[in-house]
Amino acid sequence: MKTQILIVEDNIELADNTKDLLETEGYEVCGILDSDEKIEGTLFEKSPAAVLLDIHLKGNSNGIDIAHDIREKFSIPVIFFTSSTDKETLNRVKEISPDGYIVKPFSRDTLITTLTLAISNFESKNSDKVSELIFHDKIIKGSIFIRDKGYLKKVAVDDINWIKADGSYTHISTENNTVYTLRNVLKDVLNKLPTMLFCKVNKAHIVNLDKIDALNSKEIIIKDQSIPVGRNYYQNILSRLNQVTR
Repeated sequence: MKTQILIVEDNIELADNTKDLLETEGYEVCGILDSDEKIEGTLFEKSPAAVLLDIHLKGNSNGIDIAHDIREKFSIPVIFFTSSTDKETLNRVKEISPDGYIVKPFSRDTLITTLTLAISNFESKNSDKVSELIFHDKIIKGSIFIRDKGYLKKVAVDDINWIKADGSYTHISTENNTVYTLRNVLKDVLNKLPTMLFCKVNKAHIVNLDKIDALNSKEIIIKDQSIPVGRNYYQNILSRLNQVTR
């Protein structure tokens, strides 16, 4: 499976050229966006390995603010590529410690080296934060156990908001805003949860049906967070909601 990269750049010619460079080196560009409008949905749906982000975008979009939002909601490296080298911009960039900074115009070697190191360093830095899901034949009193930082932590199934696949890892978001990252694939996690309560809503997401605040054919809202609905999943979700209506 190729490493996916998301490009956020409003210069379409530069974005296309960057895409060509990346694909020549074996990467896959999962999207090219020119503003912040669809970033969150794309990150949820595609789970790229990194984001290449321009600082100055069209309209009111600002790459530094976008990077802050990404850091708050996702575990993913952000690499700025920009022509801005002024002191004010650099000071703002330093506040969020980006995983890479590429000054335009840039060479193929600079792009690939910066991207490769950013992804590698990010994975190494976060490897000790990965938890492990402890599976049992039956859920013990409505809970699962997660090995986290040397302890087995009991997590109530009812407290799980959503579960997201991320390559060979899975992220579990809970009621208290804790997100556990597990070395388990999504299918294995789903198989150990109550089928009446959890439902797959796209290729990468499972949600707790009791936690849904609102939905339509395009997205599900849980705790003000938007989760995209896959094209072929909506009718099944509706039928499942009928089963859990109280």
